[in-house]
Amino acid sequence: MEVADKRIVYIDTERAGRSIKSPIIELSAVAVTSGLYRELSRIEMKIEFNVKETNVKFLGLSKFRPSVWEKYAIPEKEAVKKLAHFLRANATDERNSKDGTPYKLATLCGHNVEHDASTLRRWFSEHGEFFPATRSPLDTIQLTRWFFETNPALVPPPDFKLTTLAEYFSLRTTPSHEALSDALCCVELTRLIAQYTRVGIHNAAY
Repeated sequence: MEVADKRIVYIDTERAGRSIKSPIIELSAVAVTSGLYRELSRIEMKIEFNVKETNVKFLGLSKFRPSVWEKYAIPEKEAVKKLAHFLRANATDERNSKDGTPYKLATLCGHNVEHDASTLRRWFSEHGEFFPATRSPLDTIQLTRWFFETNPALVPPPDFKLTTLAEYFSLRTTPSHEALSDALCCVELTRLIAQYTRVGIHNAAY
């Protein structure tokens, strides 16, 4: 497969609590081209949940608005089906099953992405669905830490929270604890670091 054909899917979930069992109330996924990080498609979903099973404090962080959820939220099962379809449509990591049958998985990325990926794996399992994504997602926290590790002349930010990095790099997208804005912020962060790295490599070659 040509590099230009490869895709990465940036994901972010918002939950009503810190526990891995806390319900997912919102999720977004943004598919981009690998290398240039140009957006190809996106999906955003509000998800039905039982308010009695949630932490009120986290509902505030997730910008929960009852009227919006009442109008747009969909059942968990439907959300799982839609996300599965989106991931399969943007799956470019080629694999082979034990019997030699080829198949593809989506490559995920996000900020502290394993937190989201493990939640989604459990979510899909609970609904009897196969999670069509690799078990080795890419993480923008690690990307950023390595960026400063390999560019020691730069003064690093005080921490690697997404809000801090957005301010440090003057990103156009402001993360707001809403799934779509956080996913898009990660895309922009990756694109910026990739551009900086390409310039650095070009200068080093000459």
